[in-house]
Amino acid sequence: MAMKRCPVCGERYSDTYRYCPFCEEEEMEREEEPRRVPSRSGRRVGGSRQPNLVTPTLVVLILLMAALLIYLLWGDKIAEKFKKDDEPDQPGVENTVPTPPEVKDPVAADPNLVDPVDPVDPEPDGNMPDNPDTVTPPVTVPPANPVSSFETANALPGGLTLSKSDFTRSVSEGAWQLKVSGGSGTYTWISQDPGIASVDSSGSVTPISAGNTTILVTDGSKKATCIIRVTGGSSTGTTSTPSTGTSGSGSTGGALKAGPATVINGGNGVRVRSGPGTSYDILATVPNGGSVRVGQSAGDGWYEITFSNVGGVTTTGYMKGEFLSN
Repeated sequence: MAMKRCPVCGERYSDTYRYCPFCEEEEMEREEEPRRVPSRSGRRVGGSRQPNLVTPTLVVLILLMAALLIYLLWGDKIAEKFKKDDEPDQPGVENTVPTPPEVKDPVAADPNLVDPVDPVDPEPDGNMPDNPDTVTPPVTVPPANPVSSFETANALPGGLTLSKSDFTRSVSEGAWQLKVSGGSGTYTWISQDPGIASVDSSGSVTPISAGNTTILVTDGSKKATCIIRVTGGSSTGTTSTPSTGTSGSGSTGGALKAGPATVINGGNGVRVRSGPGTSYDILATVPNGGSVRVGQSAGDGWYEITFSNVGGVTTTGYMKGEFLSN
């Protein structure tokens, strides 16, 4: 095998090579050298890394929120504790409440011990009474009459019941006995105007002069009233009951007859009732001198009458005979 010398590099190589292998090797090294990336300094080619601020910001916010929550929940207690710690203790002053001394009951401690008797108080002049064992009996003051006047008694509530609540009595007919029930049994009788009709302690009403007045009875806690209408005449002073049957008025002196009649002794007028008695409803008031027609007797001095009411309506009712004359 023959050897050849390279005219470029001067190296000898076998003639089996077409080109100098040494020159080809150098050329290949030159071609590969620009492709290598130098890394001698160990630094990255990319840009520098920026610091992350999110994490510390979150940590600070969490701490602030925790501090705010603690202040809202326990801020007053913490401030009070610090305030107490800052206050200096006053020397010689104790914050204790003194306990009152225990008082022992001598009777409870010794059952055989008798309660001491209170000493007798001296008299105002300083001298002891001659006989301290003498007890002066209390003076009993009789209660004042709470119903000494008609106005006082009339202010009491109702509750008693009288045998009459409204009746008419002529002076010539004498006294009339009222009866009361529903009370304690001890009654006080009062006349509003004794000049028209008087009443005694038993409830006997005596007509004195013409007019209307009220008789009141009370047992101290309840009352009842009765209106008495006194017609003219002279008092006989005797106690009687109202006339029954067909006796007429004081002016006629006889029984009423069926037919026309005139209202008398009426003063401001006479009431017409729906029945023969003052407990019945009032239908109308006929003026003194008014004309009516008598029907028949209803007993107890009452008569059935007919009269012309307001508007010309013919009305039937009842009136006491002493107020009628025909």
